Amino acid sequence: MKKSNGRIRKLIGLLVIFFIVINFIPTNYFIMAPGIAQELSPMITVEDGYKTKSKGAFMLTAVASQRATIWDYIYFMLKKPRGVELEPVEEQLPPGMDMQEYLEIMEKFMKDSQLKAQAVAFKKAGFNVEIQGEGAVIDEVLENGSAAGKLKKGDVIIAVDDQVVKVDQDAVDLIRKHEIGDRVKITIKRGDKMLDFTLETIEMENNPGKASIGLMIFTDYSYQFPRKVTFNTQNIAGPSAGSMFTLEIYNQLLPEDLTKGRRIAGTGTIALDGSIGKIDGVRQKVIAAEREEADIFFVPVENYETAKKVAREITLVPVKNIDEAITYLEKTEQNQYVIKGVVKS
Repeated sequence: MKKSNGRIRKLIGLLVIFFIVINFIPTNYFIMAPGIAQELSPMITVEDGYKTKSKGAFMLTAVASQRATIWDYIYFMLKKPRGVELEPVEEQLPPGMDMQEYLEIMEKFMKDSQLKAQAVAFKKAGFNVEIQGEGAVIDEVLENGSAAGKLKKGDVIIAVDDQVVKVDQDAVDLIRKHEIGDRVKITIKRGDKMLDFTLETIEMENNPGKASIGLMIFTDYSYQFPRKVTFNTQNIAGPSAGSMFTLEIYNQLLPEDLTKGRRIAGTGTIALDGSIGKIDGVRQKVIAAEREEADIFFVPVENYETAKKVAREITLVPVKNIDEAITYLEKTEQNQYVIKGVVKS
């Protein structure tokens, strides 16, 4: 009897250990799943804006992401739930960067997108906005890039190939004019010193086919806005809500209602010229929007083909810039829709 009890205790102990292993030991993968599709009106308030006139809603969408445990991996391989993907850690985190550093950078990108969204929305509504930027600040030097060991965090890129860099996009555009393997001249300001570096352009895993030197950069802009805009975007990071921030702010600046009673979701980065850029996780964001019964989903043109594969009842609208999104909303009515990603006019 005692031996039997001993075997039972050992079995229970092994089961407990097995449970701990599969539920708490992380794998080398991230789970990417449909996250939130949340109305922006409660998150954003424009001073003296027309906030309460809207009958519909603009909606932010996001991906739910976490490190996969062994159990998560097994469940995914067996069930393959819709919209859930496993991605290797190296595709989510740049080489040499830990999760805390990555989250800090994503938070900076979020704040940058909020500022750019304000600038674009105010300008579109006819307000004057003063913007100044003096170079591209290096936020992170990736360990497998050609800039590693030469450029440093905090350096400010002021020229590429002797062409002046005023904002981060200037540096990106000038570097990407090169073919992969070309040499590019980078002029930086480090403290009181001006330094030149000649670096080879390479292809980075997260930007295939595009010349890079392995940096994460931002512009330390100075803005003067005509009104105050308050954001309350807790626990959401990254730049991909920029286009939807812009539409919500712009709508609050107008006496008329752009939503026309529709629930309008979407995604896409925003640049100061109003262009809408490619994002990650579009499948998950479309599914999240459908779950919350959104009528329309604005998607960057570069993500459109991928988004079509998962869209079912939502109106999927590819856009290159904020003007295209606004024009679409002005010209369409509430009962226009698409089926499975095909626009119906």
